[in-house]
Amino acid sequence: MSNRVQWIEHKGKRMIFCDYSNILDEETFIRALDEAEAEVLEQAPGTLILMLIDVTGSRITSKVTNRARDLSAAARAKEIPSSPTAIVGVSSPAQKAVVMALQFLRPDLRMVESIPAAKDWLVSRVSE
Repeated sequence: MSNRVQWIEHKGKRMIFCDYSNILDEETFIRALDEAEAEVLEQAPGTLILMLIDVTGSRITSKVTNRARDLSAAARAKEIPSSPTAIVGVSSPAQKAVVMALQFLRPDLRMVESIPAAKDWLVSRVSE
């Protein structure tokens, strides 16, 4: 794993942290998404994966959005359920529109103001 995708723990709960911050190059973003997909697909079917995504200062293109959708489809195909996902750093109106559209389909997706708040929200989504 690179520094962009790593497993972390918060309050005893394991989550995958996808640090896509400050990525302006589309191909770099795609490679980071490929890495996240590899980590997700290594998990056993039925595994609930808490996901923290930081896009602060990044450029999200339609190609990046489509690749992220492919990642979700690959996880579903392996029977990994849609899991709570917190996104930090959504700032532009276009980014907000994309996330809001996704929230309509995935109520477990939330825009959060900070990484600490995102970690707390993710932990709150899992029953003890």
